Amino acid sequence: MFKLKSFAKINLGLEVIGKREDGYHDLKTIFQTIDFFDVLKLTENKSGKIKISGNNRDIDWGRQNTVSKAFQTIYENYEVSQGFTVQVEKNIPPGSGLGGGSSNAAVILLFLNEYFSLNIKPEELIDMGKNIGADVPFFFMGGTVLGQGIGEKIRRIKDLEETRIAMLISDIQVPTGLIFSRFGLTSVPFESKIDIFLKTRNWKVFENNLESITFQLFPEIQRIKEKMQSYGSDLVMMSGSGSTVFCTTENCSLSRLKKDFPGIILTRTIDFNTYHHHIGAWPSGKASVFGADIRRFESSRPRSKT
Repeated sequence: MFKLKSFAKINLGLEVIGKREDGYHDLKTIFQTIDFFDVLKLTENKSGKIKISGNNRDIDWGRQNTVSKAFQTIYENYEVSQGFTVQVEKNIPPGSGLGGGSSNAAVILLFLNEYFSLNIKPEELIDMGKNIGADVPFFFMGGTVLGQGIGEKIRRIKDLEETRIAMLISDIQVPTGLIFSRFGLTSVPFESKIDIFLKTRNWKVFENNLESITFQLFPEIQRIKEKMQSYGSDLVMMSGSGSTVFCTTENCSLSRLKKDFPGIILTRTIDFNTYHHHIGAWPSGKASVFGADIRRFESSRPRSKT
């Protein structure tokens, strides 16, 4: 059995820059991995089929699932064949803004790249990943990353110092497409708070442009943020377009936070090296991501289909 950890992310600021001809929006954001994850357990089977199931019955585990799409991407483009039974222990809810589905897809692509010794180049992985989900490319890298475009243009920046995070994942599933469909771009120029952060490393400047629309449609999420702000945290923000609100805990009243929100999750940011060390279970004990040094699986290298 292969056991893979699939980590979540938060968005430290999110700015909508413009709308593209393909209907998507150009964004600027700071992605940050956190120590909160799904677990994917893969067992080889002799059926030659990919069988996927999970502990969340609200999720469709069929061909439209991101895990299934990751398998399809590799199996349809490379001369490989191996049956796997995949069990997904979901801790990251769909629609929470934490990137669970994208993270699942990324670790499967990375796993299959190693399992079959495909030696897929990073830029090729990014192309594969972005066709599954805009956030998938980030999860090939992890740590603290500047994301642009629809999220597929990624650049590693200096990792933040480990920071304790408290987050509340509401039961509301927020459809990303709905939020963007209601978002109206302003013609008034604004100074990028993310650019300010890149110069100053000051957390307090961050904003999430999607909050106003999400709060209009789901006022309960706004109430959660306003309540969290009363505890004195340096940063309180909604992650992505989803239902999770998080805060830093350094200057926060944790006792009040835990009392008012019994379902609060306490976690921490994780840097590039920690992410790469813990993302999966490989023969060497480390994951291979973007050139990380790892002993390959012993198998012949299949040829890419033309």
